Amino acid sequence: MGNSSLRTRGTGGYRPGVETLGDDLVLLSISPNSGRIMTKQKIDYGLMGAELVRLAAAGRVDIEAGRVVVRSAAATGDPRLDEALASLGESRRPPKAERWVGHPRRKILDSYLDRLVAAGCLRREGTVLTRWRIGDAGRAADAKTRLDAIALAAGQIDLTQTALGGLAYAIGLVNVLYPGWGNRRIRKRFREIADGQWTEPPSADVPDAPDAGTADSAGAGAASHHAAVHGAGHAATHAASQAATHAATHAASQAATHAATHAATHAATHAATHAAVHAATHAAVHAAVHASVDAGHSAAAGGGHAGH
Repeated sequence: MGNSSLRTRGTGGYRPGVETLGDDLVLLSISPNSGRIMTKQKIDYGLMGAELVRLAAAGRVDIEAGRVVVRSAAATGDPRLDEALASLGESRRPPKAERWVGHPRRKILDSYLDRLVAAGCLRREGTVLTRWRIGDAGRAADAKTRLDAIALAAGQIDLTQTALGGLAYAIGLVNVLYPGWGNRRIRKRFREIADGQWTEPPSADVPDAPDAGTADSAGAGAASHHAAVHGAGHAATHAASQAATHAATHAASQAATHAATHAATHAATHAATHAAVHAATHAAVHAAVHASVDAGHSAAAGGGHAGH
């Protein structure tokens, strides 16, 4: 993995899919005008969700009863994904997807930004106030095109689209990119995607077994039969593996999207409540002090008149 999924078209192209989920969310979140990250309050949850989907797609984890169960702790080749996988194995009991996604790793966004800069997809400007500029316009445009395709599609979408669309909704990116009354149906569709609608069901089609053919002798027939059975078993195992990975990705996409949405909503509500309480307390203290000063002045003035 590493930076290979970030290569630009000029250096051989990249393959968009679940491997680019986190990078896509970051690129789509950057304002082309201000250079700021428009989803900064929530994007960490989206990145955690994207890593959960990627781990499931790679067959490293499963989602069982809402908990993330590690199936393989072997290195993935991607430092961020390895760190995510390691954190999942730290608990004595498999963590709930909602809780894991809701507690992002420290500076997770910075790690994605640094990688995108190293790959030439982003440029960092400024020292005191950092601004981000797109370094690979084609790469960013491709991510937006794929999100637009999800927005405009009339029917079911695949798992990669579900993950991108659901997580984009979870971090508030949909409201930023598709604002206004005219886009209300698009926002509704993304909300439905995040709720688990419009996703193609897992497929468990098993390829036909290879034909053993005919043989001129018993020995040749036996060898041919063995090869056919072996081939059929291999094909069935491959198909089962494909179906299992597909199903795990589906489960992780659902869990990650739900968890990211819940965590982002909770965090936003908590932050807003905290700010409101702080502002209200500050205003009340200020008003009380001001009222006390006024009362003191009034008392002093009254006392002065009483002395005459």
